[in-house]
Amino acid sequence: MLSNIYIKNFAIIDEIEIDFFDNMSVLTGETGAGKSILIDAINVVFGHKQTKKIIRDEKKDTEIICSFNINNENVIKVLEDKDLYTDNQCIFRRKINTKNISKIYINDKPVNSNTAKYVGSMIIDIHGQHENQLILSSEEQRNRVDNYINISKEKEDVKNILSQISSLEKELADNKISKNEYEDKISLLDFEINELQEETIDSKSYDKLSEEFSKLNNSEQLINKAKECLNIIDGDGGYNINLQLSQLNKILEEIGKIDDSSSEILNQNIIIMDQVKTLSKMIDKYSNAIDIDPEKLEIINNKILSLNKLSRKYKVNERDLNEILNNKNSQLQKLKNNRENFSKNIEEINKLKEKYHKIAFKISNLRKKNSKNLESKITDQLKDLGMNNCQFKINIVTDENLIKKDGYDKISFLIKTNDKSKLLPLNEIASGGELSRLSLVIQLETRSNDDCETMIFDEIDTGIGGATAEILGQHLANLADKTQVLCVTHLAQVAAKSKHHYLVSKDKEISSTRLEYLDNESRVNELARMIGGVKLTEKALQFAKELID
Repeated sequence: MLSNIYIKNFAIIDEIEIDFFDNMSVLTGETGAGKSILIDAINVVFGHKQTKKIIRDEKKDTEIICSFNINNENVIKVLEDKDLYTDNQCIFRRKINTKNISKIYINDKPVNSNTAKYVGSMIIDIHGQHENQLILSSEEQRNRVDNYINISKEKEDVKNILSQISSLEKELADNKISKNEYEDKISLLDFEINELQEETIDSKSYDKLSEEFSKLNNSEQLINKAKECLNIIDGDGGYNINLQLSQLNKILEEIGKIDDSSSEILNQNIIIMDQVKTLSKMIDKYSNAIDIDPEKLEIINNKILSLNKLSRKYKVNERDLNEILNNKNSQLQKLKNNRENFSKNIEEINKLKEKYHKIAFKISNLRKKNSKNLESKITDQLKDLGMNNCQFKINIVTDENLIKKDGYDKISFLIKTNDKSKLLPLNEIASGGELSRLSLVIQLETRSNDDCETMIFDEIDTGIGGATAEILGQHLANLADKTQVLCVTHLAQVAAKSKHHYLVSKDKEISSTRLEYLDNESRVNELARMIGGVKLTEKALQFAKELID
């Protein structure tokens, strides 16, 4: 609900601030006073219209602030999603500086014009000669019909079903492979796993195999080296260590005969001679243990070559092939699980689509069945509002292949305003007043708690008067029982139906618009002026009181 407007340096307004209330409020005043400027200001703060030529004094900043009390859950959710929500309040502010640079804020947070338009369209529905009215959108027209037949439960069911389908289809899209591709991938993984299982060994086994290959591949060289060592120890060559140690031992014995203190040296030499003999035996044993086995060498060589080939294929070290095997096994298991889920998801999607089509078919039938009754009601009420030759029609085009949140149907409102014209879409209607009256009637018949909390009507009374004007006023009052209504009117019969009355006038001294909330006495005088002109007669005053009563 609109609770307050502050306007500074805008069009012919110097500075005004006014509070608004629930139910029905009217704005009246003489022609040229600026009654529609408030609507222009709201449009500007919502991000509509160019900012040029709306500044009163180019040497001063322009500022417009609109404050709303918000109870609509849909609006609250949008504000929360955009991080703009503050305690059931929504304050729009637009500031235009002297350089014509404009900024828009919602609850003191800067927003772009698209966000302001979107949120604004959910808060206020403006009906005037030049406004882009909500009722012109195909989505809003479909919502009006759905509100009338009360299919909110069915639409919620469709929404939930489509959400589940979307989630399942996302899982399928994430896998990005068809059933045939599943089989190909599983077949490839099976082959790779068998290949790896046949050849792959762990890193310790690979190190042991490499060591064995090196020993077999160099067995003759190892035997020859061992023989060289034995020759050095006790061979025929000049480097016979045993012979030299024996000679050394004789010399040490001779020294010991002369000097007893050298006996320790002799003992050490004897120990070394024993150790050399042990060493000789160890080398001999090692040499005899070396295996010269060409067949075994070939087998090991082929194994290593196979491991080398696999390592190049999978671009890893031979020691890491076992890890590759484990990963392949995990991939295969996951793929098999996915294949099972894939089939389950397809089956579940098909079941959900069956449910959707049953509900969508029901919704479509309800729309077609009830739209005729709604057409008749709206046409009859339009005649009461002076549109005697008007015919209203709800056109429903059905495509049973559609899977959308709104079901099978594309709904459009058609109207012809005289006998000679054709049924045309609402956006081709000529009169803003006629379109506003049509929207009023549609709102009365199809209002729901999810709709805008404030409706503004400008020029809705164009071309009517008398009893028709009184009926129009009563319609507006009835609508105001469900939502806040603001109406710019020239007719006393309409103004008299309001709970709150504002007088828009022009201060001739400063050539600026003023806005005044009228008490009961002032209201009677204003209604009398609207009835009889500038001179207030007793008859006009009496008629004004009767209208209020």
